[in-house]
Amino acid sequence: MNKQTSVRVVSNSKLSGTKQTIFFRQNWVEIDKSDFHFNLKKIREYIAKDTKIMAVIKSDAYGHGAVALARAAQEAGVAWVAVSSLEEGIILREADLKSNILILENVFPYENFQVAVAHSLTLTISKISEFTSLENLAIKLNKKIDFHFKIDTGMGRIGSLSEAAYSILQKIAQSDKVAMAGMYTHFAVADTDPVFTQLQLSTFTKIIRFARANLGLKFIAHAANSAALFKSKRTHLDMVRPGLGLYGLTPFKFSERFLKVKPVLSWKTRVTFLKKVASGFCLSYGRAFVTNRVSLIATIPVGYNDGYNRLLSNKADVLVRGKRCPIVGRITMNMTMIDVTMVKDVAVGDEVVLIGMQGKEHVKADEIAKIRNTINYEITCNISSRIPRIIV
Repeated sequence: MNKQTSVRVVSNSKLSGTKQTIFFRQNWVEIDKSDFHFNLKKIREYIAKDTKIMAVIKSDAYGHGAVALARAAQEAGVAWVAVSSLEEGIILREADLKSNILILENVFPYENFQVAVAHSLTLTISKISEFTSLENLAIKLNKKIDFHFKIDTGMGRIGSLSEAAYSILQKIAQSDKVAMAGMYTHFAVADTDPVFTQLQLSTFTKIIRFARANLGLKFIAHAANSAALFKSKRTHLDMVRPGLGLYGLTPFKFSERFLKVKPVLSWKTRVTFLKKVASGFCLSYGRAFVTNRVSLIATIPVGYNDGYNRLLSNKADVLVRGKRCPIVGRITMNMTMIDVTMVKDVAVGDEVVLIGMQGKEHVKADEIAKIRNTINYEITCNISSRIPRIIV
């Protein structure tokens, strides 16, 4: 495509469910499916041969595009995908996804259980009232319904506290109307605290043994998020639940010592306006940046409404022709200015990389997260849904 072209048309019907992606504003996200498959392959090589993978596709695949990557996971033979809500699961079913889909959040009100069952979505059950409601629905539909039982071993969100889990499991074992296909927990500090993580794991494995040995229940046990998957093979159990690792986002510093993955997402735009300004020229709202030399300033069609956070003003870099260029002035709702004075032959239409690689330079989500004092996957999750995701 010529860099001056104002319309970008990319055919990706097989993955997106649409005939083509058309957009006019020069601001898009590229998702590298081959890198996604590479990360899946690396994870599969790292875990035991009989350990299953549940690909965590929640929150629009951490901002990467749920439908395309759920399909990519299905292509790779992944046993399960996980979503955060009933709505997310329905979107995947309407996109004709055949994989098992687990809803990680509790569904409320319980009347919505029927919607989940109608779309073949597996519910998370955490307390006796949820179990009873699901059992009543199974009786009403005259259909055996599978679910996963969530144990809270120290995260404190949803899940049955460990001391209450034993009595609930006894009721589960007595029912012939519903079946516990899985049991799981979630680690709170797998990236930073191996002692507490081991405590959580010990609590969970004790409950697993009780359910299997004392009650004769058969189910998939899973616990390991990406941080636990990378750091401790003891956490892998029957199935692992990678989220970050699938997208090439690092779950903790130096995680590549355990498992090296590739970033899947790049965020790109183009220079749409150029002007030369004098030394002492003030830029953007609040006049928060003043040039100290004659400067060439480029405007790009990206702003905080796109998820490029205003707190990156005068702090972040982007890439133009393989060179780092600083953000200058406050980021506005739909536009941002960058200093391209040192970029030779820069022109309107030049590609600008906000996240990703250009030449030998790389701006990672981790770099932006550090400026924001947050985590790398908040950065990708916050990229606006109005930005098209293009599979490359």
